[in-house]
Amino acid sequence: MRVVMVVRDNMEYTREAMDWVAEFKKETGYDVDIEDPETIHGEIFATHHDIVQYPTLCVVSDESKILEKWVGHLPQFEEVSYVMRDA
Repeated sequence: MRVVMVVRDNMEYTREAMDWVAEFKKETGYDVDIEDPETIHGEIFATHHDIVQYPTLCVVSDESKILEKWVGHLPQFEEVSYVMRDA
């Protein structure tokens, strides 16, 4: 299972999203994978999971199934940790 942040580089929300990722790692110990939809890999991920609004945070199963998705806002750390624990 992994946590993935889909975020475009150099947007008004990018700094806030990167700060969220750093704090989330510090508070929970979970790594967050960053996907930029402007890259090939990021575009494939976003298209496969129907992500068209940014930032989007996803908890993804080992089978690449979205377990939970937060679109257009950054969730509380506890919300994400709860999904990670219950999955």
